[in-house]
Amino acid sequence: MTGTDPLKRFGAEHQEVLQALTRLERAAAALEAGEAAGAQLAVIREVHEVLTTTVRRHNENEEWALFAVLGEEAPLAFFEEEHRALRSLEDELGAALTSRDAPARVPPVARTIVHLLRGHIQREDELLFPMARVLLGSGGLAAVAARLKR
Repeated sequence: MTGTDPLKRFGAEHQEVLQALTRLERAAAALEAGEAAGAQLAVIREVHEVLTTTVRRHNENEEWALFAVLGEEAPLAFFEEEHRALRSLEDELGAALTSRDAPARVPPVARTIVHLLRGHIQREDELLFPMARVLLGSGGLAAVAARLKR
């Protein structure tokens, strides 16, 4: 964890996810350009694994720790809906990866994930996290950090 500041932790995790999204975006573009599917699909499978493990755990931690402590203090419904949409897109990408026409089916889903998740991260980093820092203060942030240790 980045110190004991849960918002810094979440922000650091976002940076790791953004790197994975760049890989996903490049691999999808390469598929669309007709490059060898095997190597590009392997990269996309690796990123899919990151999405379904690391990103999913990150989102669950946000919901369990940050969102729970914020409660009604912040407009969270939109962020929760984006988490649900991302889980659905992760499943859709998984299905596309196992289909016979994966090289054609994967790129549109991958691009949708990249667009959604980049925007989501930006909204959290620029809007939600600064708002949470003000609303929660040091005591509330300590409560979020404590929930993350469970």
